[in-house]
Amino acid sequence: MKTRSQRGVVEINWLFFDVIASLALARSSISFSRWRPRPLTSVGEFSTSKHLRIPAYRQVPPAMLICELSHITYVMRQSRIIHDLSPLTEEFVPEELPHREKHRVEIEQTLEPLLKGYRPQPLLLHGPSGTGKTSLATDIAEELAAGSTNLKTCYVNCWIDYSRFRALYSVVQQIDSPLLIHRKGTPTDELIERFERVLRQSRCIVILDEVDQLRDKDTLYMLARQQVGLIFIADAPDALLDASMRTRSRLGTARRIAFKAYSVDELVSILHERARLSLQLDAVPEAQLRAIAQSAAGDARRAIETLRLAATKAEREGHKELAASDIQRAIPEARKLSDQRGISKLNSHQRVLYSIVQEFKEVSSADLYRHYYDQVAEPVRVRTLRNYLQKLSFAGFIRASGTGRWRVYSLAE
Repeated sequence: MKTRSQRGVVEINWLFFDVIASLALARSSISFSRWRPRPLTSVGEFSTSKHLRIPAYRQVPPAMLICELSHITYVMRQSRIIHDLSPLTEEFVPEELPHREKHRVEIEQTLEPLLKGYRPQPLLLHGPSGTGKTSLATDIAEELAAGSTNLKTCYVNCWIDYSRFRALYSVVQQIDSPLLIHRKGTPTDELIERFERVLRQSRCIVILDEVDQLRDKDTLYMLARQQVGLIFIADAPDALLDASMRTRSRLGTARRIAFKAYSVDELVSILHERARLSLQLDAVPEAQLRAIAQSAAGDARRAIETLRLAATKAEREGHKELAASDIQRAIPEARKLSDQRGISKLNSHQRVLYSIVQEFKEVSSADLYRHYYDQVAEPVRVRTLRNYLQKLSFAGFIRASGTGRWRVYSLAE
């Protein structure tokens, strides 16, 4: 929780000073000579005035309002709408992930053999963006590691660490001493050797996010041979189809767990909880939360971002609560930010495909492939192209209709 020193100093609404001082004096049973100020740490611990709050659990004199001794005591004017923005940021991790209780049980059951010294069944968590796959996987892994003395966890984002070496380097760096690992000059065989050496003494859960972006899927074959818990995360259930036959054979028993897009009611409950943590009481009507949920297409990340944008705009403009106009202005901005974030993570081949669809608005699969091969010097195989197009479709960038040679791709609305 942010301290008052982090929040900075804001001006007192002096119109209420005399009233607050009188209330404090009337309640005070502590003499001035005995009282010592302390830094105040939470807006939530205050309650008295709409503009200036005094700790309800301490009876203190009004000198507290402006006194400064060993520490500076900051006096804040209560924000109209926002009291803590952090629950509306992407970095915030809730204590419980709502509407994913069944998924949690399935993942924990699958990983349970690892705690007993056996190799568990690999897991493939698949579903659209913003459905809680990564948050739930990392949360469970951290909980299991916290309850064990020899269980290590590591997380690899295959958008970033897409090669065999980079993926293995990320894994080994997280479970072995990073001082012993040098990115330059360390051969892949040495990384594998270090990884296997760690596993002789510890168990490990490896999370590979966006696993379909891993260029060398034989990396998965090496990992699957070890005594580790493997969690793959992807948009599509067939994310590993372009792996070699031996890799697919090794991973053939992977347990697939589908994460469906959140319903409107589920998103409303998620938004309600985030609003409770971050906004003033009754700052956002239920109708506005539902409007946000309906615009987010089942994506919790986008819904929360919309609420954050709307709240910051309303706060900046001095509104007392979020109006429908605040929400309507925030919806397209959140969608644009979501699209930009997704497009920035596309590889060069996916960007070419997306740009072709953008240019023609609607294009058949045959024409799309032809334009792609005309533009790319080192093209990928057709099967990989299909996987990329499926990725773009799952991410909501394009829309596919029809089947086979009659399939047509167009921009998603």
